[in-house]
Order: sequence, then structure tokens, then C-alpha cells
Amino acid sequence: MIRRAAWLTPHAATAALALALAACDESVKRDEPAAPAADAGTDPSAFDSGEELTFTVPDVGRVHVALDPPAVVDAAAAWDLAFEGYDVFTNGGASGSGAGAAFGPLEPVVFLGEQPPAVPFLTSDRTGGAFLGWYAYSGAPAHALYSRFHVVGVRDGDRLFKVQVLGYYGQRDGAAIAALYSLRYAELGAGGVGPVQELTLLDGTAGGPAGAPTTPNECLDLITGARTMKTPDESRASSDWHLCFRRDAISVNGERGGPRGVGAVDLDAEATKDETLAEVQARTADSERARFDAVTAASFEGKTFRGDRIVSVFGDTWIDRTGSPPKPAYAAWLVQTSGGTKKVLVGFARFENATAAAPGTVVLRAKPLR
Repeated sequence: MIRRAAWLTPHAATAALALALAACDESVKRDEPAAPAADAGTDPSAFDSGEELTFTVPDVGRVHVALDPPAVVDAAAAWDLAFEGYDVFTNGGASGSGAGAAFGPLEPVVFLGEQPPAVPFLTSDRTGGAFLGWYAYSGAPAHALYSRFHVVGVRDGDRLFKVQVLGYYGQRDGAAIAALYSLRYAELGAGGVGPVQELTLLDGTAGGPAGAPTTPNECLDLITGARTMKTPDESRASSDWHLCFRRDAISVNGERGGPRGVGAVDLDAEATKDETLAEVQARTADSERARFDAVTAASFEGKTFRGDRIVSVFGDTWIDRTGSPPKPAYAAWLVQTSGGTKKVLVGFARFENATAAAPGTVVLRAKPLR
């Protein structure tokens, strides 16, 4: 049996998000994933303003930084960013007890401004995994999210499913709403591919941009088809789901995501870095059905399935890995400090003595916004 999805077209999706954002306060913290990386460059001139902070990140260990004023601080202090190898964490969500959050990467020219740039949401650290790169972000003025239509394998013991996100927008009571997901999935086995299921209006709204961390979101069991509403704490303690949808984040029930031992892998992950926004926008549920249908159990042989880990909006997008050793991406970031009341623009001018394990000495520029 195939359940047909009534997803929105890309043009309708853009309109939907525009409507959803019109009423939201851009300073509200949201636990969303990172936007696609800005183009990396080598000219740090955009970061000539602001205050400079130089510190060394060792191959092993963590360094904590406050941003207003910029300083290296002890872990027990009110830190805003933490650096561990090439990972950057904010003091909020899964990484800390503060209200820290961030958005980026943004174009470097943003660093020249004196006011917080308009962004659709701020992201606190959260758990995430194979679904982190499920969308491409259009940026201003639409701030729309477009599914990449990647096929993700989800493994639960000896059962394997293929999943494809079809859209992020739906309608409720005649109004266009963001974070109402549609997707399709099917079980894969030795006997072939099971019936394709298509679902709509999976509720990841979680109260919208102003929703509390305790606001529930919808979770899905791929075996039974059961859909349940759970708070983040409830989902992390429950084994009766495979996927949970919360704003633009999709979690799997394994490792830090939950106790069920579910693992997932994006079959198309390597293509992400080369996909342009225009290419992604041109994709539709119909055009990408062939991609979905072509995937069998054999497609996942040799692939590593993982549950969710702690991830930050910085992810790997603050690094330019086109050379060796890596250098900082030429981009700006908007960071909310751990106290939740201040915004700071952050840019990384250069690394000195970087290794494969850590950036060595980091030259950071911070620009508090008033």
C-alpha cells in the first residue's frame, strides 16, 4: 500500500517559511542544525574589526572561550565556545547548561555590520547524525529549507529501512506551516524491497521558534507505523521510535539519541559538498523517486551505521579542508552568549601550526553587537 503525500512545491515552501518567519523573533534560540557552508577563502580582511583573541587548541584536550570580552576561561566559568580538536561547541543544549546558540556560516561581509544580522533561528548544540545534512538552506530573504532527497539507511538490529525526506512544509487549518514533514520509506531485506510508505504532516513544529525545550515533537516507529508525541527527554529515554522530528532536526534512536540501538547512514553524504542550491531546489519528490527506488539492501554493504552524537552549528563548516593542513573557512558566525542576552559576530582569521588533529593556534575575531 502506498500512501500519497501532499507536499508543497519549492515555491510554496518558500512562501510557507516566509509566513512562518514573519511572526518570529529572530533572536529566539532554536535547536536547529547548521546551514550549508559558505565558500571558503583566504582573505581575512573582513575580520579586521572586532577584538582579537589568540589561543592554542592542543591535539588532546578542550579550550573554553568567553566572547564578551574575548578571553580564554576555565570550564567552570561562563564560557561561550569550547574547542576540542576541530570541533566547536556552544554553551547550550546538549553541550552546556547555558543559553548559548549560534547560526552560520554567513557571508564574511556580515562581520562589518554593527547590528545582529537577520537569521531565521539560532541553534543550540544537540544530538544528531546521519540526517544532519538532509536540507539545503536558501538564505535571505526566503530562509527556505529544501530537501536534498538523499536516501538514508536506518538499521534496527537485523531490520533495515531506506528513508527519503520529501519536504519540510505542510498546511494546517489552511495556513502554511514549517516543520510539518513528509517522507517515504520502505523496508529492505533478502526478499527484496517492502511496500513503500509515504507519510505527511509529521509534526516537528515543537511550538515554533518560541517553543520551549520541553515542547513535544512527533516520533515515528518505522516497523509499526506508530506516531507519538514526545518531549526531548522522553524520546531519549524511550525505545518505541526510530526517528524523531524537531524543527529542522531529525534524530535517530541510538547512541545519544536514545536507547534502542538504531543506527543510520546517509548513502549520498559524499555528494553534499558538491551540490549547489540551484540543483537541490530543482529536485522534486517525483524526480527523485528513481533515486529512492534504485536503493537495495546491497547498497548499504560496507557502510557504517551510527546513532546520534553531540553536534554544533559549526560542525565541519568552519573548516576549509581543501588543503593540508586545514584552514578556517572564510565565513562569519552569529553567536548568542551563554547568558542568552548578548549576540557576538565571530570570524576565524587563521590557524598557526595546525595538525591533522587540531587547528593549533587559532586567531579569532569577536565583535559584540549592542
